[in-house]
Amino acid sequence: MIRMPSDSDAARAATQNSPQISSAVFASTADHPGMRKVGLEASRDDQPDPSDEVLVDQGGRPLGPRALRTRRNILEAAVALLAEKPMRDMRVIDIARQIGSSPATFYQYFKDVEDVVLHLAGQAKESTPLMVELIAGDWEGEAGFERGKKLSNLVIDHWEKYAPVLRARNNASDEGNAALREERMAAMIPLVDAFKASLERSQAKAVDPQDGVWRGGPVDPLVGATALSSCLERTAMYHGWIEDMGSSREQLVETTAAFLQDMLAIRR
Repeated sequence: MIRMPSDSDAARAATQNSPQISSAVFASTADHPGMRKVGLEASRDDQPDPSDEVLVDQGGRPLGPRALRTRRNILEAAVALLAEKPMRDMRVIDIARQIGSSPATFYQYFKDVEDVVLHLAGQAKESTPLMVELIAGDWEGEAGFERGKKLSNLVIDHWEKYAPVLRARNNASDEGNAALREERMAAMIPLVDAFKASLERSQAKAVDPQDGVWRGGPVDPLVGATALSSCLERTAMYHGWIEDMGSSREQLVETTAAFLQDMLAIRR
């Protein structure tokens, strides 16, 4: 009997397959007023990244090199803990202990655990524009199939890189956390809009069949776009489990690409 993995299983598997998660350096994103995005591979020394200079603490004071390092440590610790437990079970003192500090130090940089996860989830939207660009292209022929493979690989890589953060965001959203639901929608809606536009362009080329052959049932662009976005995310989320069950990543990518092309190049 095949046992479907839980969200926690999938996120843990993705984390184990990705050496970036445990050492990644997360910082705040452009979605937070007064702050700019910092690269994941930020330096671990005392020299601030140029974009770090705009960061401030909870009191509005600019962060110096030592403070920047502490802030990065807090974000890294949060990622490590999210790989082990749900956000709802994580406390400020857990993060403080992880970096050998105190809750007072934590509160200099973040309001609470949710604030940290919001920053991390904002960082995880970095791949969204490239995904949208791929979806918006031509899905016809061999080039369309290759486009699907690129998109599938990109989404899988995205989940490998951010699994604990994305799982925490999605679970909190499902549990009614309004802020993280909004963050999740901010990442998903651009994909839904892009898929919807692709379906509408394809349907605009459709003609009534003259041979009397049934071409399949109707596809509503919004419903189809939402289904495609959700399926793409879930397939990427469970890719480790799928590979454990015997299908290779190449087979997963090619099958997903074929599925996307079949939907986005429809003529009905």
